[in-house]
Amino acid sequence: MISGQALRAWRRSRGWDVPEMARQLRRAARESGQRIATSQSLVQMIYAWERGAHRLTERYELLYAAALKVDPPLLRHGPEQSAEQLTGEPGAQPGHETAGDTLDVLGRVHRLSRSVDPLVIGTLADGTQRCLADYEELDHSGLVPVLVRQRAWLESLLEECGDPRQRQRLFEIAGRTSGLLGYIAVGRGDFPLARAYSAEAFHLGDSARDVSLQAWARGTQSFCEYYAQRYDDALTLAIDGLQYAGTGPQSVRLMINGEARALGKLGDADGVKRAVGRAYDLMARNNPPGGLPSSISLGCYSPAQAASNAATAYLSLGMPDQVQHYIERALPDIDQNGSPWSRSLVMIDLASSLTRSKDADLDRAAELIRTALAISRDRPVISIRQRATEFIREATSRWGHSQQISAIRDAAAALEAH
Repeated sequence: MISGQALRAWRRSRGWDVPEMARQLRRAARESGQRIATSQSLVQMIYAWERGAHRLTERYELLYAAALKVDPPLLRHGPEQSAEQLTGEPGAQPGHETAGDTLDVLGRVHRLSRSVDPLVIGTLADGTQRCLADYEELDHSGLVPVLVRQRAWLESLLEECGDPRQRQRLFEIAGRTSGLLGYIAVGRGDFPLARAYSAEAFHLGDSARDVSLQAWARGTQSFCEYYAQRYDDALTLAIDGLQYAGTGPQSVRLMINGEARALGKLGDADGVKRAVGRAYDLMARNNPPGGLPSSISLGCYSPAQAASNAATAYLSLGMPDQVQHYIERALPDIDQNGSPWSRSLVMIDLASSLTRSKDADLDRAAELIRTALAISRDRPVISIRQRATEFIREATSRWGHSQQISAIRDAAAALEAH
């Protein structure tokens, strides 16, 4: 039987606290193909074993030996006695200081020297980048399980890897993976999960020492709060994100998708004008791409993306002329290169602006909405559902319960039921 005192001494000889001991046991279980308790439960079990409240079973005795990298019989002795048996060096004697035993030092060397095959890191990085670049075209229902599995594996790799440069790269990939999962959760309207993943992405960016990744994560957090209708929070997060983005590529997204749109919802017309102008100044500094790249890219927004977001900000202020001005600037690229989402959103914004203009045209607005909902009916993300609802509310206020609006309401309800 192994005493709790011996277990505690072995753990401390490796420089591990109890949570680290739990992680090492789980790693040993994975390597041997076993399933064991969750990390939280395992921590409580370790405390109980070390206090002598419970006896260590044979199964966990073997896992302890594998984690500590010693023969199972040696666990019954303290690490000092075991070191003497293995190395021929005497352990510390009572009343004498020791510089540390050989096994202790070798254990630290082993942890520092553990690395991950560069092929694994490169493949994970390339796959994550493809997800970011092709986000609008991917099937998210199939993508989520892959990303969840990848995120779990990255956590295991981080636990095992001792190379600081590789760990920094793994933190970066993990941050992008969590950010993707957060963005998808926003689209589904699962704001608590989106907040958790986006916060995780931000902190992983800090671990990766990547301020661009942190700025990108702040943009997703602001995006989440905008659709959760917490506009003050969306604004605060966007402004904070700009501290990390500086004048770099993510500054444009934070300024026009985050700050300008939140200010529009808060009714600050002067603030929207300043934010839109600043976004265009920042875009000119960052060699923006043409066409319509991914909405979740870590690069700079394109002119079409900037214009479509400016239109949304001005729509919230009830300024139809400005909405139509920016939509006209965005439409050529959106019609040619846009995803179903981007085309639907621009068409809904244009239709909503028509309900507010002096020469309002219900027939044209209704046709735009019907087309927009048909385009994206297979992917009813939160942005399309919310804007369709806003259109119905404004159109009903202006024209009453007409047959055309009732048909749009039915189409929007079908999205909610999707």
